[in-house]
This record gives sequence, C-alpha cells and structure tokens, in this order.
Amino acid sequence: MAIPPKNALYSLLLVSSFILGAMAVPSISCPARCEKELKWTLYARQIGGNQPNANQEEMVPSKHPATRFGSIVVNDWPVLDAPLPNATIVARARGTHTKAGPAAGDWFASLSIVFEGNRFNGSTFQVMGITDTDGEWAIVGGTKELFRADGTINHTIFRRTASENYRQLDIHAFYTPRAVDANGIAAQ
Repeated sequence: MAIPPKNALYSLLLVSSFILGAMAVPSISCPARCEKELKWTLYARQIGGNQPNANQEEMVPSKHPATRFGSIVVNDWPVLDAPLPNATIVARARGTHTKAGPAAGDWFASLSIVFEGNRFNGSTFQVMGITDTDGEWAIVGGTKELFRADGTINHTIFRRTASENYRQLDIHAFYTPRAVDANGIAAQ
C-alpha cells in the first residue's frame, strides 16, 4: 500500500526533527582552544582584628560566644607571591566570612580576589566556599583578563603565629581571555 504524499511529507518532517534535535547544537561561545589554564601558588596573609595592622575585622558579633555562630567578619587580605611579610602583593582577597555553623571550621567565605601589578592587573576571581584550616574554594567567575573563570583554590594554613596566618592558595583555574584572534585563538 502506498503512503499518500501528504503523510509521507509529515513523516519525513517528523523524522528530520528527531534527527536534528539529537545533533549537537553548535555553541556561539568561544571554542575550547581559546580557553587558558592557570596554575599558581600564592599566599593570603590574615591578621586578626586585635592587631594594629589588622586586615580582617568582626563587624557582626555572635550572640553565641562559645561557637561564634552568626559572626560576620570582613577581610582585605593581601595575597602575596611568598609567605613573607615583605613579599610582593599580587592581589587582595576582599569580602566576608560568616560563621555559618557551630563547628570550628564552619566559616563560609565569599571573596573577590582583585589582582594588581603587572599580571592580571584589575582582573578578579569571584570565590566562595568553606574556610576551615584546610579546604577548597570554588572559583565561580572572573572579570577582565580572567573573564568567565572557573576552577578551585585549595587552601591550607602554611604558617601560623600568635598574630597572623599565612594561608597557601593553590589556584587551578580556566578562563577565556578577551583578546582572541580571528580564529578564536587566545593572544599571547
């Protein structure tokens, strides 16, 4: 039995729509070859609010002194190229950390790491995660040269004294430089 022409056209359109729907839709974003990877170890210097040169301060005290649950601390930590007080500042970690639970390591951090100097000047990473002695933060965005950044920062206390911490930041990020050539390849 022959299929009437109208039904054949309908069948062809139906099958075509399934085939086209199953095909990968080309992305209008930058091709993968222009994405760059960054691996970099830096050090955040944290100086508590009791010190004359403090770079973090509790702004909202807790009603629970035993656990500090609910405390909000603002910070402007210098990010250094070495774990030394006179090391070069390459960025600043500005933001807040909030005591979001009763355990010792339950500090939630939301930071903008703002780069300065020659490399990535004015670019940022947007970072968030739990700040325990050791842990991992998510890089959830970036700006300028670090546009569309994502990745992680593994952080550990490298050195602790009575008045300050040096937190090692092992950065592993991917980003899309804004400067690409006509073929979508990142400019060097």
